[in-house]
Amino acid sequence: MERPVKEYRTYLFDLDNTVVDSRHGLEISLRAGFGEFGIPYDPARYDEYVATPLRETWDLHRPGDVCGFREFYAVVMGTYDRCYMDSVELFPDARECLEALAAAGKGLGIVSNSYAVHIEEILIRLDVRDIFGSLVGSDSCSHRKPDPQPVMLCLDELGAEPASAVMVGDSPNDVKAGRRAGTDTVFVDRGGWCPETGSDATVRDLRDLLVPFRR
Repeated sequence: MERPVKEYRTYLFDLDNTVVDSRHGLEISLRAGFGEFGIPYDPARYDEYVATPLRETWDLHRPGDVCGFREFYAVVMGTYDRCYMDSVELFPDARECLEALAAAGKGLGIVSNSYAVHIEEILIRLDVRDIFGSLVGSDSCSHRKPDPQPVMLCLDELGAEPASAVMVGDSPNDVKAGRRAGTDTVFVDRGGWCPETGSDATVRDLRDLLVPFRR
C-alpha cells in the first residue's frame, strides 16, 4: 500500500513528462519512427509509449531485430533533436513546486536518460537551471535508469544520503532506479495511465509534493 507523500531533504526529478512538457516534440518523433517501419501509432497510448524504453517498444513489434532497432532509434532520436527544443515547455505545477522546494532549502537534482548537454540547455532556456545542484544524463555514467547508478551519482554530487531522498518520475524505470539506489519514490501519473509501479506514492500534480509543508 502506498504511503502519504512526505517531506525529504533531497528531491531528484526525471525530466521529460515530469518537469517539462515535451509531448509535442516526442509525439512527432515517435510518429516518425513508427511510420518509417509501418508500426501503427495509437495516440491514446502516448503516455505508455513515453514511459516505456524505446527498445522495449520496438521488441513488442519486431522482437529480435537488432539492426532494425538501430535504424528505428536513429529516426526517432534524429527527429527528436530537430524539433524538441522548439516545443518543450515547463509544466506550470513544476515551476511552483521547484521554486517552493528551493526556497525551503531542499537539494534538487535531475536524473534523466536524455543527454546532459540537452538537459542543461533545456533548463537554461526555461530559466530554472540554477535551481538544480546536479544534472545527470545518460552520458554521465555507464548505465541508464532503471540501473541505480545515475541516481547514486546525482546523490553523490548533491552530498545527499539515499534515506533522506526521493526519486520523482513518470516511468516505472524511475521508480526502479530510485528503489535500487535506496531512495523513496514518487510516481507522477500525468496521463492517468498509472501502471503498478511499486512506488511509495503517486501524484497527478507536482504541487502535491508540497503538501507536507502545508500541514
